[in-house]
Amino acid sequence: MRILLFAGLLTLGPAGLGIACADSDGYYCIGRGYLAYQFGMAPLPVAPHHLYVLRVGTTTGIAEPEAFELPQFQVHGLRCGEGWIDVAAFTAIYRVTLDETARPTGFEVRPFADGQKIPRDFFPQLNLGMLSRAGQDLTLQRVSLGVKEGGGQFLLEMTALLIPSDRCRTALTTRIVETDVSGSEIRERVIFQGRGTRACGG
Repeated sequence: MRILLFAGLLTLGPAGLGIACADSDGYYCIGRGYLAYQFGMAPLPVAPHHLYVLRVGTTTGIAEPEAFELPQFQVHGLRCGEGWIDVAAFTAIYRVTLDETARPTGFEVRPFADGQKIPRDFFPQLNLGMLSRAGQDLTLQRVSLGVKEGGGQFLLEMTALLIPSDRCRTALTTRIVETDVSGSEIRERVIFQGRGTRACGG
């Protein structure tokens, strides 16, 4: 039986579940055993800026994402390492530390020296929200997050559908998928559902 797991990240409007527009937010990176991604909705009143860390275990399935609050700033990219996640702002790097189970525990701010620019290894920017390639190109995007013990794997999947009434926007869904040894989907967790953007002529 297919088991569906839904995260609490979907944007809620006044009438309930609504369409998310995440500006340039939605950057992500992949570390050993985890996926990190961020959203920071900034219209007034300014909402919290969250970094999410979702652990993918070899036997434990798709975990609940851990939400870690950061100060509000425009993000320009993420990079993942062993025990840390770097979040690039325009004038500094916010380094988030992880414990041995990949849970975020704190952060420190590392300001840039005068004239220093964002390091090149933050680019190309990977995005699972409004600016994802799936939303722009109307193509299925799949990224492996790791192979399970005994077979099967975890996938980051982004799909987009054209909106007939607005050819410059797409209906975008990003989810984590767990498959079995035969490649069949057995679990999913939706982590973004909203509008994507695509180039369209005049």
